Amino acid sequence: MRRSDFVASSEFGERRTTRYFIALFRDRNDGGPTRLGITVTRKVGSAVRRNRIKRLAREWFRKRSREFGSCDLVLIAKRDLPRSLCLADVRQDLEERLAPRAISPARR
Repeated sequence: MRRSDFVASSEFGERRTTRYFIALFRDRNDGGPTRLGITVTRKVGSAVRRNRIKRLAREWFRKRSREFGSCDLVLIAKRDLPRSLCLADVRQDLEERLAPRAISPARR
């Protein structure tokens, strides 16, 4: 995703808040694949920690991407993520609020 895609998602997308992330959805209506953008700032921690968070989010998305249709999904990590964050935590957190069935049909 390019910066313009991130900006469009923040301006025109639907915003969802989870325990660990802020998620922005924007329906593209172009029939293309779902795209993921991840933002993890330095305030979250060291480069090793930021990269781990991104890897966990990508792994969750890899298994669920086909369920979202043609949209852009931007995940912004919150500062207060636990050090012991694992894939199961990310999966539980994101699936509670971001499951495709929880997204309104008008936005999909």
